[in-house]
Amino acid sequence: MNAYAILVGLLLLAWAGDALVKPAGRRAFGLSSGTEFLLGGILLGPLGLGTISRGTLEALSPLTAVGAAWLGLLAGTHLGFADNRRVPLKHFFAGLLLGAAAFAACALAGWALAPRILPLDDDSRLLLALGLGAAGSETARAAVVWSAEREGPRSPLLDLFADLAEADDVVPLVGLAALFALAPRPEGTALAGAPGLALVLTLGLGVCLGAIGAALTRVEARATERWGVLLGTALLGVGLSARLGLAAPAALFVMGLTLNQLAEDGAVLRQMLDRTTRPVLLPVVALAGASLDLRDGRAVWWVVAAVPLVRLAVKLPLGALFRGVVGRGVQTSRWMGLGLMSSGAITVCVGITAAERFDGPVGRLVLAAALSSVVVGELVGPPALQRELKLAGDWTGDAPGPRPAEEGRS
Repeated sequence: MNAYAILVGLLLLAWAGDALVKPAGRRAFGLSSGTEFLLGGILLGPLGLGTISRGTLEALSPLTAVGAAWLGLLAGTHLGFADNRRVPLKHFFAGLLLGAAAFAACALAGWALAPRILPLDDDSRLLLALGLGAAGSETARAAVVWSAEREGPRSPLLDLFADLAEADDVVPLVGLAALFALAPRPEGTALAGAPGLALVLTLGLGVCLGAIGAALTRVEARATERWGVLLGTALLGVGLSARLGLAAPAALFVMGLTLNQLAEDGAVLRQMLDRTTRPVLLPVVALAGASLDLRDGRAVWWVVAAVPLVRLAVKLPLGALFRGVVGRGVQTSRWMGLGLMSSGAITVCVGITAAERFDGPVGRLVLAAALSSVVVGELVGPPALQRELKLAGDWTGDAPGPRPAEEGRS
């Protein structure tokens, strides 16, 4: 199919994603991670009906890169906040530990598994390990949306889940920045070698862009002009990252964090950006599904099975530990970690960005691992969270079930 026709379809999908959000902030239908659109992308992609060809995906790669980077920006603006309240420090560091542990476990599993499934050199083996770590370390914030949509008073248990999910976005995005910094630079990029310098430049670029955006939004209070500032600085960040061979989602994540800290009215900017979450997320998820490539044979299936299992092996015991440390006064079960299995926008962002950057098996396997984490997380996470709410007496039975999450916060 013609790339322009696909582009029109993605724009319609973006419009539909925005239309699914009711004025009161309640969702009409859908899954928390947008998995149905992921599966739709697989169906329409080269593995399915072939409506979206590999050539079309290559033609749309700049659009995909901008969408994935924008998801990083949204995550940065919400770091440290859950439902417009600041996350307690002990919960923040517990969530950070959760993400770091999942990253380390998935990376170590990838390092150990790589020689057994693919003939990779040590450099590619390291890149695959870092990519799998980044693909397995996010906890999506479905609990935040559930909290906003439930009737009655806030639930301490929902707040706890939301808080634990808040901090770990930094882990996969810093991992993605390290992955790009260590990888050989694409031909034509301005920066050659120097992994440490590349990582510093990624973070520094985000800080500079966030400071520029914050300064300009202080001067201009009109929403239309502010949109111009945000879009302009974000696109500048994507372009400079591509020119230097850096990870644009990581740079824009730091930009969002800086913007949130330096802007006079960060809460207003967050609300503005929130409205773009679903319109950006759904096309990126659909393109990620269409980009899935199984040409690496059994290696794909090993990765697809291993990453969710390793995530489960990490989150179950840590969930039980957090139950006694940060969850004092909150009634939970020993299976609390299952409620932290959800993955969302940042995982998809990592997968599609790695697939766009690495043409070989590293990119394909990281994308497969990311999509596997999203699908398994959708099957396990929301039902487990609902079960915990019922056990704690915080689920009324007539409250709405899982709805499409604001996964740009994820």
